[in-house]
Amino acid sequence: MPWHLKNYLVIGLGSLLITIAVASRAISGDVLCAGCGRTGACQKVCRLVCEEKKVQVTCWGSQCEDFCLPGPSRPGCRHCELVCDDNSNPNSVCSHSKRFIWTDWLPADCGKVFTKTKLMKRTVTKKVPSYKWVVEDLCADCESAREVADVPVGVQVPLPPVVDAKVLAPPSRPAQVRVAP
Repeated sequence: MPWHLKNYLVIGLGSLLITIAVASRAISGDVLCAGCGRTGACQKVCRLVCEEKKVQVTCWGSQCEDFCLPGPSRPGCRHCELVCDDNSNPNSVCSHSKRFIWTDWLPADCGKVFTKTKLMKRTVTKKVPSYKWVVEDLCADCESAREVADVPVGVQVPLPPVVDAKVLAPPSRPAQVRVAP
């Protein structure tokens, strides 16, 4: 058997074994602890979690820039030249000569300096605390070891979700268990 087919066979058998192990746990009704991964007497627990959320703030300001506004300019010398008259190469495109005329413009001696104010935008990313409730299946050991988010006084915290679960609340805020109807 070629080596690449052996690799596919090993991967396929490994995937099958993992699928069977997961399915057997699901059929038996065992719940895995979200903390340690053991099966056993786990219960649903609502826990308050603090995460950092990135908020973008737009700041507006201005920036000054100087520029020169010249006075009225005047025409200078007039020039004339023949273009497209190079027919020395027999393989080149045939064309007729053409007169090209242009005029020099002379700037005025008097110019004034002005200042313009440009509107400038700046975006600042600020990290702020954000609180949310998380439902986890925990065993008794992991439940006692889990930390609850420390909420400063005066901060509004969302109400816990309506689930049939034990609520782990911060020590400064006693929480009440709400049972789903």
